Amino acid sequence: MATEGSLRRLTVTLALASVAVTQAGCAPGLLYTDVTKPFCKNLRGTPLGEVAGEGSSKKLEIPTTRIDVSAEWDSRAIGDIAKEHGIETIRGCDARTQSYVLGIWSEDSIIVYGDAAKPLQVNSHAAPTPNSSGAG
Repeated sequence: MATEGSLRRLTVTLALASVAVTQAGCAPGLLYTDVTKPFCKNLRGTPLGEVAGEGSSKKLEIPTTRIDVSAEWDSRAIGDIAKEHGIETIRGCDARTQSYVLGIWSEDSIIVYGDAAKPLQVNSHAAPTPNSSGAG
């Protein structure tokens, strides 16, 4: 028959083991989590390009017993991020999630990799117009 002391030790051991399992590896942390993973699939060996840009959305969530209150703002649209950072050709994307204090504050980001837009070249030797000779 189990004594009170051995049951208490077993309870403490199980509680510590459950905390260790939930805090190991890719499991989310209680105070801070930062995970980056590929967003675009099957791009192994593809060059990432010369420019990287990041856009994120922020979320504040306050869990309550009856109604969860949350707000989310900003954009993480790939096209918006590329345009904002001057990326013309998109080569790949990563997704990054940061979470703070039990997930109350979180930030989801998309990191876009690609090639910069090439500047327009202006031809300084323009062809003369038919009436530019001055004769007439």
